[in-house]
This record gives sequence, C-alpha cells and structure tokens, in this order.
Amino acid sequence: MASLDTKVARGVAWAAGAQAVIAVADMVSQLLVVALFVAPKDLGLAFAAIPFYTALDYIADAGIGSALIQRDDHTPERVSTMFWFNLLISTAMLVALCGIGPLYGWILDAPVVGWLLVAYGGKLVLQNIYAIPFALMRKELRFSAIAKARVVAHLSESVARVAFAAAGATVWCWTFAALTRAIVFGVAIQLCHPYLPKLVFRPREVIPFVRFGLRSAASNVLYQIYTSMDAPIIFHFFGKQALGIYGLADSIVLEPIKTIANVVTDVAFPTFAKLRGEASAVGAQLVKFTRLNLLAVLPYAVIVVLVIPEILRIFWLGDHWNATDLAWCADAARILCVMALFRALGLVGPPLLDGVGKPEYTLRYMIVATIAVPLSFWVGAALLGDQLWFLSVAVAWAVGYPLAFAALAYLVTHTIGLDVRAYLRGTWGVIACCAIGTAVGFVVGAVLRDASDPVRLVAMGGSALVVMLVLFATWQKITPRSIAAALA
Repeated sequence: MASLDTKVARGVAWAAGAQAVIAVADMVSQLLVVALFVAPKDLGLAFAAIPFYTALDYIADAGIGSALIQRDDHTPERVSTMFWFNLLISTAMLVALCGIGPLYGWILDAPVVGWLLVAYGGKLVLQNIYAIPFALMRKELRFSAIAKARVVAHLSESVARVAFAAAGATVWCWTFAALTRAIVFGVAIQLCHPYLPKLVFRPREVIPFVRFGLRSAASNVLYQIYTSMDAPIIFHFFGKQALGIYGLADSIVLEPIKTIANVVTDVAFPTFAKLRGEASAVGAQLVKFTRLNLLAVLPYAVIVVLVIPEILRIFWLGDHWNATDLAWCADAARILCVMALFRALGLVGPPLLDGVGKPEYTLRYMIVATIAVPLSFWVGAALLGDQLWFLSVAVAWAVGYPLAFAALAYLVTHTIGLDVRAYLRGTWGVIACCAIGTAVGFVVGAVLRDASDPVRLVAMGGSALVVMLVLFATWQKITPRSIAAALA
C-alpha cells in the first residue's frame, strides 16, 4: 500500500505541475488569439464545433483505453487486436463525419462548422499513434513521463494556435492546433513507450474489452455531449455573436477548470482500479482526491470571480471586441465559476465507479445528466433569454448540474458505503480557505473602487491568493516543501 501511495502522490504532483504549465500556456494563447485576431462572430462559428471534439475522441477510443487499464489479462496479440480495432473505429468515424459534419453545418446555416468537424476526423485517426501506449503507461502509473509528454504537446498546440490565427486561419486555428498537438503527443509517447502492433486481429479478443469499454466510453461521450449542448442552444436562440462572447467565457472558466481537474482524474481511474475490492481504502482515497481537486480548481475560480473584468479590459489589445462584449463576457465567466465547486467534487466520481468495476453506474448518472442539463439550457434560454440574453444559459448551469451531481453522489455513496461525515470533514477546510480568500478580495476591491484596473487586478487577486496560500499552509498543511517531496 505504501508503494501505491507513493506512486499516487508522485503522479498527482507531476500531473499538477504539467497541468499548471498547460493551463497557463493555453490561457495565454487563447487570449492572444481572440484579442488580436478573432472577432466574436468568428469565435462563435468555431465554438459551434469545438465543444464536441472531446466527445468524438471518446467515441473513436470506444473505451478500449479504459479497458486496458482496468483489466490485467493482456497479451501482445490481445493488445495488438485492440490497436487495429481502434484504427477501424476511428477511420469509420472520419467517414461518418464527412456526412454528419456538412449536415450539421447546413442545420446551423454555417457550412464552415461542418467542415471543422470533418477536419477533426483526421485527428481521430492520428491519435492511434499514441492511444495504446498511452493507456499502458497510465496502467503502469508512469505519470511523470506522461506529464512531460503532455507539456510538450500542449505547448506546441498553444504556439500553433497563435501562429495559425496570425496567418489568417481565424475560424480554423483551434482545429489546426489540435491536429498539431496530436502529432507531437504521438511522437512524444512513442519515444517514452515505443509500441508497434503485431499484424494480428482476433475478433473474439475484442469482446470482453468492448463489453467493459463501451459502458465506460458511453458515459464519457454522454458527459462531453451534455456539457457541450450549451453551444448549439446559444447559437440557435441568440446567434453566433452571442456564442462567440459565451465561448470566450467558457474558454476562460470551464475549459481551464476541466484541464486543471485532469490533475486528479487522470490519476484517479488507475488508482481506484488498483484498490477495487477494498471499500475502506477506496473511500479514503476519494477524500484525498476530492481534497486535491478542490485545491487545484477553487483558487483559480476565485481569481476569475474577483478580477476577470480587469483582466479583459487590460489585455484586450485588438479592435475586434468592444467594451459591451467584454462586460457580457465577464458576467458570463463569473456565473460559470459557480460550477467550479460542483466540477471539483463531481469529476472524481466517474473514475471511481469505473475503477471499481461499476461503469454501468456511471452510465446511469450520465443519462440523468444528459437529460437534466441540456433541458435546463433550453428552458433557461426560452424563459430568461429576453431578460438575460445568452447569460440565461450560463444561469441554467447552476440549476441543471446540481441535479445531476445529486444523482452521482447517491451512486458513489451507495457503491462504496461512503462515510459522508468523514468525507465532509476531509474536504470542507479547503472550501472554507477559498471562501475566506474570496471575501478578502472583495473587501480590497471595495476599498480600491476608484483605482486603475492594473492596481485592482494586483491588489484583489494578490490579496486573495496570499490569504488562501497562508491558510492552505497553516491550516491544511499544504506547503511548497510537501509538494517538492511528492515530486522527488
């Protein structure tokens, strides 16, 4: 158990370092691209397709990666069969997108959106370069090597995004950058874990992997779909200008939070798979992972809530966006930050259920969420759109997602017999630290009401951050030394 604890601690620490670099690079490149090169309407067109990219990744994977991690009965022939099966699925996806993409673009009366999906189909085929060795490395808990490969790949994506936008590929720069990331990550993973499949395909070997993998993949696909349905609903009700402004807020809040939360979720599934059958150990590890997720996500959300208007006004250097657009974006970002707490708590649940061999429970939760969350988007837009414009959909997040989270909490508690009081004792302190930091930031902002944006940015964000770090160190015992020890 001590050896596993050490691997988990190192895995989280390496993943945290990598995701911090990735989040900063992604944020900087996103802001540069949108501030200098992309108008709201162009961003709206791109964002009509981008939210569905991750769902396509999961469909192409068919859950084979999760099955490879969860199962222990591997042979070279069996793993090679999984590779060829994935290649067949991803190629079929590319062919299907050649029809589905243009149809989607026709429905939206925006043909370029459909062709973005077709282009991303090429990325689905490219990801076979790394899919199998990446899964094997995760099973082996080789998170330091994975972290390094991810940093290189995502930095390449960030640079490529800016370069393509500067070259005039404004709507396309995100898709071209994703293709760049796939190629670089594939090369990096192959260098870390060289893999060449055997020329063998045994259909019967696929069945047990697909039986587990499809349930896991279906859950991931449903998650990506229901969290992406805000984009087409906003496009339908309010148009591409509104979606562009909302898309910027989403890229500032929800996408970075998802990236930051991957610090824990990437480590969680293989760890819970190792612990399956030990309910008490799974429960204790859930508390640790939730605590870490809160530490990673909430401080970022606090800073966004406090100073996002100042950030947008200071760093907007181009002439594509006006002050009204930025004000709407800031409001949307602040509303979406409400979801940070639920995301930090909820993203650990599905890897736990999958890891202990209950992917059908994850699927039940995802079905509930896929109904509740998009329905709340539609109802919010229809009932509140005249008063709140596209903010009605952001507000709807705060209604639909807690309903889905309640279903997930019940399933997790029921599955492992979780001691809810112990869980709350282990996690509430982190939330309290962030709440205190937020209050301090708002007090400083009220005192400096008439100060310049740079002064308010530094004073509000800095004071909140200092307070949170001090409380983390003195109350929660999270210090630079403890982090360095985990990296060692």
